[in-house]
Amino acid sequence: MPTKRLLSDIISITPSNYDDFTRCARLFYCTALLGLPASDPTPSTDQGLQMHDMLRKIHDDGECHDAAHVADVLVAHGFDTPAFREMVARHANRCPSRAVESSAHEVDVARFHRFPTPMFMATARIDAVWIHDGYLDARDYKTGRKFTDAVADIHSAHVQAYALAAHAQARGLRLRLRYEYLQPEVDEDPEPWELDDETLITVEEELRAAVERMWAQDEWRGVAEVEVCRTCRYRSICRDSAAPGEAAWPVLSTDPAGRHS
Repeated sequence: MPTKRLLSDIISITPSNYDDFTRCARLFYCTALLGLPASDPTPSTDQGLQMHDMLRKIHDDGECHDAAHVADVLVAHGFDTPAFREMVARHANRCPSRAVESSAHEVDVARFHRFPTPMFMATARIDAVWIHDGYLDARDYKTGRKFTDAVADIHSAHVQAYALAAHAQARGLRLRLRYEYLQPEVDEDPEPWELDDETLITVEEELRAAVERMWAQDEWRGVAEVEVCRTCRYRSICRDSAAPGEAAWPVLSTDPAGRHS
């Protein structure tokens, strides 16, 4: 099947698959187009997902500044540990909830680009959105290591910003996107990104141009760079890998009748 047939007429761009594409076209091909399960082990995301869920529950029923309420939520869900308490405390130091006009958590946003072609749909899930002091203040909670000192340099943030922009503009608000690191070993968050109209136009064109490059792909070749390949979740099966390994996929056994199990 020609690879272009794997692309929908309107390509869906998410923070994760856009980050994949900017790293390596082959990675995007394996993940977004083929939907392959990872062939190589990757770090667990369980703690991060659990922490996101706890912050949502804490804010749904009270305030993160209320120590007793925080303790009740963590105990009720089995996460009353020093690590979780410290991450919530780090968040509370940066949380604007006492001054907000409104807030929402686990917010799904989408924005459609029609012209100039090619068309695409940008979608993102935002961990928290706070409206205060004339800002739509969007937060992405992080529990891993920091890769850069500025949110503007993070490719996935460009999809988040584009999808959020229409909501900020409709309310006459300025858009600020912040990556909030909860791990104690991260001393400072990356510089928040405040986006004006001119910057948002540039971001939209960047995404449109990326989609255009997707349509121009014929072979979806990998970058074949050790620093990129060594952390890739498909490095052991990729034809272009510069860091080969051995796939961790389960091995199918065959019974005497030739059936797989």
